[in-house]
Amino acid sequence: MPKQIKKRQITKGEKTACALTIIAMAISLVFAAAFIIFIPDIESDSRTIQETKAIVLAASYVLLIGMTIAAGTVSLIAHKKSRQAGDLMRGFFSLTAAFLTLLAIRFMLALLFSGLGKEETVDKIVGDNSYSKFIENQAPAFACLVIGLSVILFTGISAIVKLAKR
Repeated sequence: MPKQIKKRQITKGEKTACALTIIAMAISLVFAAAFIIFIPDIESDSRTIQETKAIVLAASYVLLIGMTIAAGTVSLIAHKKSRQAGDLMRGFFSLTAAFLTLLAIRFMLALLFSGLGKEETVDKIVGDNSYSKFIENQAPAFACLVIGLSVILFTGISAIVKLAKR
């Protein structure tokens, strides 16, 4: 009869890192849904609705970056204790995703202040261009945002797989 190889038990730090990564993935999905739902309507006539949508979008963006940084940091700490390559990978990609989503901060600030009706602040963010020209020029920032969200999604899936295997 062949010997059964025992699986290594997941440490508490690894479980915490995986949980935070999964939460970051869930927040990224909420942010993506909010972005898709709220952006077409951010120029609506109702000031209250416009402000609410801008605040929800900005809050989900800040929460996304914060949770992604937390997940990456905890994953790197878990790697330091466990020496598991998966933890290092999750930490690296979580922090990379946080950086990529942070590159779109100017774009998100312009959307927030536009939604809040702070035109003078929007003019400072936009600079010499018109608002519509500024949005057109933000394609690289938007691409970084989409890539960052994709990285968070795949990192969260790897955390789910790790927890499901153990």
